[in-house]
Order: sequence, then C-alpha cells, then structure tokens
Amino acid sequence: MARAGLIFAIACGATLLSAMSGGSSSLLTTPTWIALGVPLPVAIGTDKIAGTFWTLVGARNYLRGRPVDWPLLAGMIGVGVIMAALGATVTTSLDPVRLKRAVGAVMVVVVVGLAVRPAFGATETTPRLARRPTVLLAAPLGFYEGLLGSGNSIATTLLLCFGRGFDLLRALGHYYLMAAAWCGVAAVSYAAQGAFDPGLAVPATAGAVTGGYLGSRLGRRFGTRVVRGIFLLAGTILATKLLVGW
Repeated sequence: MARAGLIFAIACGATLLSAMSGGSSSLLTTPTWIALGVPLPVAIGTDKIAGTFWTLVGARNYLRGRPVDWPLLAGMIGVGVIMAALGATVTTSLDPVRLKRAVGAVMVVVVVGLAVRPAFGATETTPRLARRPTVLLAAPLGFYEGLLGSGNSIATTLLLCFGRGFDLLRALGHYYLMAAAWCGVAAVSYAAQGAFDPGLAVPATAGAVTGGYLGSRLGRRFGTRVVRGIFLLAGTILATKLLVGW
C-alpha cells in the first residue's frame, strides 16, 4: 500500500505539472519508475497506459469552448497510431542502458527548448502549413510517441502553434486527443510483449488522471508561467541523472 501510494503521488504530481505547463509527464515519471527498479520497457509502457486516460481529461478541459479541427485530428491520429505501434516494438528490442541515456538526452533538448521559448503560442496566428503536410509530420511524432514519448507534447504543440497558427491552449487540447490514441496503441503493444506490471500501472494511471484533471483546469485558468520554472528544474535534475547513469 505504501508503494502504491508513492506511485500515485508521483504520477499525480508529474501529470499536474505536465498538464499545466505543456511539458511531458514521462520526463519525470519514466526515470522515477526506473529508479524504483522497474525495467525500462515496463516503465514506458506504464506511462503509455496512464497517458491514454489522463490526456482525454486534459483535452476536454483545454478544448471546452474552443474550435476543434477534426479533419486535422483524424489525419494525424491515423498516421500516428501506425507509427506509434512501430515505435513501441523498436523500444523493447533496444539496449536499456543506451535507451536511458537517450531519454536523458531528449530531456536536455526539451528543457532547453522550453527555456528559450517561454511564451510561444500566446495568440492565434495565420497558418504556415496546410493540413496535408501537417498530417504527414504525425509520422515521426507518432513513432517517437511509441518509442519514448518524453517531450513529444512540446514538439507537437510547437508544430500546431507555428504550423497551424493555434494558440497554446488549443494546441495542447488537440495534442492530448492525438496522444490518447497514440498512447493507447503503444500501451497495447507493450502489454502484448509482456511489458506490463499492474502493481505499477493501476496507481500510476489513477494518479495521472487526478493530476491531469487538476493541472488542465489550473492551466486553462492561470497559464504556464508559475510552474514552468519548477518543471525546468525537475527536468534538468532528472536528465542529468540519466545521462551520467542511474
């Protein structure tokens, strides 16, 4: 019970920060599960299960009262789910040590990206990309979602803000709907390959849904400025730990 409570609290806190800041909860949870002795594929698979559910809650809160580009969503989800399944298959066949360092490297890139662009997506702008090329870009994003996923919310949100002219909250809402589908496919793939631990997945999912609901409500109301500094600090510390070896 103590372990389950700890897992719930970690997932809740990480997802609350993620939903508020537009960051990735797996930046915090994946290395934490690894630190608890969980194999990397199981850690990532757990985050995919949790992500399937909490992103739906986040999308509902962020898109309430905002226009939804359903044709864009349908195209990006369709392309992304195929690539997410492929990415999940690749993950379980790679060296865990190298993959941990890859996670750390990705975290560094995302943290730097957040630091240098603190105010992107403040308002709606004129689209720079048509729907078709934007849909095609879902291929690498979906593959990465299945492979690791850490920081994918930032990449997709940047694409929707600068490519399609969405503001930050609308972009996040669209990404979370895509992520629910992408994570769901990846989660099934991980589970089918044996990368599933119910003792970790159940409390982690419960905590993530709770944190996702609270974080998206607060994020919609207050924006990201307050938690961005906290998220950057936590991401930097965990990235350093993974890069030097955990």
